Amino acid sequence: MNEATPTWPELRWDEAVDRVSKCVFRIYAGVSAGTGFVISIGHDAKTGNSYATVATAWHVIKPLIGTSEDLKIESVDGKTVFSSAADQVGFYPLGGPQFDTGLIVLRTGVPLVNVSELLPLPPPDSILARGTEIGWLGFPGITWPELCFFHGHISGYLNDPPIYLVDGVAINGVSGGPAFDSRVHLIGLVSAYLPNRIDPSTTLPGLMALVPISAIRYWMESGLGAKVLSKSDLANG
Repeated sequence: MNEATPTWPELRWDEAVDRVSKCVFRIYAGVSAGTGFVISIGHDAKTGNSYATVATAWHVIKPLIGTSEDLKIESVDGKTVFSSAADQVGFYPLGGPQFDTGLIVLRTGVPLVNVSELLPLPPPDSILARGTEIGWLGFPGITWPELCFFHGHISGYLNDPPIYLVDGVAINGVSGGPAFDSRVHLIGLVSAYLPNRIDPSTTLPGLMALVPISAIRYWMESGLGAKVLSKSDLANG
């Protein structure tokens, strides 16, 4: 196992949250609401347009399919920073539906984040060991619109699809949020919560499913399993 290069020094969790939160946004996709984070940015000097690629869980975006609803993205302070009613957006499902991962490519008038605020990625082949401490951020529906911090440890793995199992929760609305270590390296994307159902009326604490950032990085760089979907494609189902 290769360890992540310490791009930034180790921080207290409150300091890490402050760094990461600059890249985290609320996503409103028709009847769905969730969390996303900026993974890359760009700028077209000829047109003056800025571009941002936002990673989120595909099930957050999916309710837009077959509707004429707009995508709206808000910053942590509640300001609308993007609306597909006024500008261009593209959707990329990555790796097929079982991977529950999507990218949103936005064209904006001003950058969503500064280059210095982008979060570092660990080496492509790195795998976190069981017991590794991580945190994650998202907007739980039960406290909307408050951005909340969660904390846990890597418990295990699933191979198909590639998933980290984490001893922590993924409340509705947190889906698509970023997971990170204390050096604010991106670890993965919150996908789902796997409850421990004893019987129809009894549910015990379960595990969170986290899509590794290495898988997202691979799909982004190789283009495998990715297909761009325009807003009209979504509206046409």
